[in-house]
Amino acid sequence: MKLESALVVNRTGHEVRVALLRDGEPISLAIERGEADSVVGNIYAARVLRVVPGMQSAFVDAGLERAAFLYGGDVVAPSSSSDQDEESSLHTTEGSVGPGSLTVAADRGIQGAVSAQDDEETVIDVRLELGESDPGSPEGDPRDPESTLLPGPVAVTRSARPMPPRIETLLQPGQEILVQASKDAIGTKGARLTTQIALPGRFLVYMPLSDHAGVSRRIVDEVERERLRALAEEIRQPGEGFIVRTVCEGVDSDVLRADAASLRQLWAEIVEKRSTVRPPALVHGESDLVLRTVRDSFAEDIGKLLLDDAGDHQRALGFVRRFLPELEDRVELYSEPVPLFEVTGVERRIGRALGSRVRLPSGGYLVIETTEALTAVDVNSGRYTGGKDLEDTILTVNLEAAVAVVEQLRLRDIGGIIVVDFIDMSIEANRNQVDEALAAAMEGDPARCSALPISDFGLVQMTRRRVRENLGRNLLADCEHCAGTGRLKSVETVGYEILREIGRNAGGGDGSVRELVIRCSGDVASWLLTAERATVDELSDRLGSPIRVVSESAFPRERFAVSFQVRGRERA
Repeated sequence: MKLESALVVNRTGHEVRVALLRDGEPISLAIERGEADSVVGNIYAARVLRVVPGMQSAFVDAGLERAAFLYGGDVVAPSSSSDQDEESSLHTTEGSVGPGSLTVAADRGIQGAVSAQDDEETVIDVRLELGESDPGSPEGDPRDPESTLLPGPVAVTRSARPMPPRIETLLQPGQEILVQASKDAIGTKGARLTTQIALPGRFLVYMPLSDHAGVSRRIVDEVERERLRALAEEIRQPGEGFIVRTVCEGVDSDVLRADAASLRQLWAEIVEKRSTVRPPALVHGESDLVLRTVRDSFAEDIGKLLLDDAGDHQRALGFVRRFLPELEDRVELYSEPVPLFEVTGVERRIGRALGSRVRLPSGGYLVIETTEALTAVDVNSGRYTGGKDLEDTILTVNLEAAVAVVEQLRLRDIGGIIVVDFIDMSIEANRNQVDEALAAAMEGDPARCSALPISDFGLVQMTRRRVRENLGRNLLADCEHCAGTGRLKSVETVGYEILREIGRNAGGGDGSVRELVIRCSGDVASWLLTAERATVDELSDRLGSPIRVVSESAFPRERFAVSFQVRGRERA
């Protein structure tokens, strides 16, 4: 089945997988397993555990598996105003944070924070905080040298940047606060939280504690931008904020008003529930992956929404009939015997995305290695030799790699720091061409990403917004033998460790040892009894007792046990 542009949704038990296809190829993949798979977007009544002034952050108990993390720049500062409405007074109860002027921080550090009320062009990038696929990001482009915005999850103007309030003046241990998860727990790090609540709807993102209206930067028509901005300001009430999402282009005011009313009602329900629970507690859960997909990604440029589960199909159809009736005929239930992800080719691409090597059309290839600190991508020419000269050959491979790298980062959902080692180019014009190709590929990525120009060593340093674990960590488990390193000690290394262990603990050969037993894996046992048989015999003579080597099939290579059977007892 060849689908040019489609969203395909597969359910198997409690697992839901969603793939976005462009030109018949999957360019992004999301997987959710069970209700607790992702906490991004959830709202919690939480309690501050510890404030760390030196890091300008706090650890918070939100009822999650481990303590969550709250940066000082993600805390709404208390307001000096006394005329707050009922909704904005949610955080003004004893031991909580008040709304007032919103303090936000740039991704480069807490000290870059400004107040959202300092300048009307200061915008919060809610899409990045919520990890959505396309909910209307703010104005400005960090890759544009003329942009007035800084890169990062929160965009701010380059004008005056007063220092934000210190976190110890905003939070105290034991304080109860309302928070929203903006990042899942990744590795050993807990989830990241924010007190700036954002509720995404189909057409608007509602920010009940932010006094601002913004328009998605993906809407480029200036006349339409001004129309939508005026509508947002007209709909907005004092003390609340809206971001107009990309799908609003051409939408009339009645649709926006209905969406705003729905979001206000949702916020009122959250406020009501908050008053009835004791922290830590979940106050509002984000929609599941199926409805989030329909809400955030299903639009005019998607030719088909294909689901293979009848229940998911009915829920998606109900949402589309309510908000997107013009797209109803594009929602289909797939009921053929061949699995949906197989017939669309997604299953095959997932298998490739779990490997470290990615082939390029020319015959070159990428090697992708992800570590705790960063992701390294190595570009290789492979068997391609088709250029008219060496520089032309290298340029062809590097241009293909520039596009493939961004595709793989998106498909694998890799974020953080990425270093790409392109093949060295001696001509500056060629390096500029690769830089431009990389920038053009990143334009289509919904996650905020940026890159520095190619260095003299042929390296490109990139960053990409990371909200949750990447595809590999979601689908793969660490090897029980190598603990995820991909490397094992050699047979010889383990064998010599055993021999040294015997030498350290054998004693002086006083006759007290009746027998020494070595238990180890089969390949190590074989090596001891062949390559180092003479050393084993020599140690046996020193002990004055036999040494028995036992092959244990259940032992991984690096595990071994040396026990001494002392006369009358056994000592390990």
